[in-house]
Amino acid sequence: MSRQFQYVDDEILVPATVTEDIFHYAVHAGLAFEASTYHATADQFICFKTPNTDTYLHLLWMIGGEGNSRLDIYEGVTAGVGGTDQVAYAKNRAAGMNGAATSAVIAGNSATAGSVQVGIDWTGGTQINPQGFFSGKNSSVVNASHEFVLEKNTIYGFHLVAIEAKDLGMTLTWFEVPLAS
Repeated sequence: MSRQFQYVDDEILVPATVTEDIFHYAVHAGLAFEASTYHATADQFICFKTPNTDTYLHLLWMIGGEGNSRLDIYEGVTAGVGGTDQVAYAKNRAAGMNGAATSAVIAGNSATAGSVQVGIDWTGGTQINPQGFFSGKNSSVVNASHEFVLEKNTIYGFHLVAIEAKDLGMTLTWFEVPLAS
């Protein structure tokens, strides 16, 4: 018996019609990366510079914890001195599927390629979500309606405010997508 495959790409053969959302596709294509930070009581910070290429970061965020928190996003900041560099890991870990790639972001002050700077505040910049994004106890957001497309060659700062000084954390997920020509 011969089977007709209705969906075929460089990774899978499926005997059905498949509609894959763009974020799922970005993970499979090796374009998706993630970094996160958490603390029991203190504000949290992530800072990185976007690449100076026509590869743009499509960013989603997720915040939450035991109490209320607020995420403030700043563009054009000057990275602080100190903190810790953290590798921005590829969400696709399978080497045979374009996985385990290195992100094009650069950690805030140290300029470590493929990493973000965590744990240290920055100066300057413009808050691009003027009222912040709020999260109540155990709530979070991670969907396309909250996506930001970040400017190239720009330093961004993400500040998670511990409104109630309880456990909290943030996860940033982004897709590094070349500009279509």
